[in-house]
Amino acid sequence: MKLQIFRCLLMAGILVTAWNCSESVATQDSASKANKNTSDLQIPQNIVVSEPSYFYQLGTSYYVIAPTTMTVSDGSGNIIGTFNTSTGAIMSLSGEIITINLDLSKLPVIAPTVPTKALIAVDLDS
Repeated sequence: MKLQIFRCLLMAGILVTAWNCSESVATQDSASKANKNTSDLQIPQNIVVSEPSYFYQLGTSYYVIAPTTMTVSDGSGNIIGTFNTSTGAIMSLSGEIITINLDLSKLPVIAPTVPTKALIAVDLDS
């Protein structure tokens, strides 16, 4: 009798352990994996920022996070959402979560670009 109860409890313990292990793997996010590979990330040269900003790439999409306002813009400079510092989530303007669990300390920083003489445009008609 004691052997049957022991086997039943042992099997229940094994099942609970297996259930918990599989759950932790399922909740891992791709953002945490992307944070590890930022050293070999190539930041496009056409992204211009006015303050030091964080750069994040998800697939073929580029995101720039402004640290003072926590607004997120795409690679073209269009504001597409906000960054939540407590959850590490990028949320679009429509409320859709783009990614979660971002660690800003592991993202590369884009330095502000100083325009050169070749980039300064002058309107001669006025």
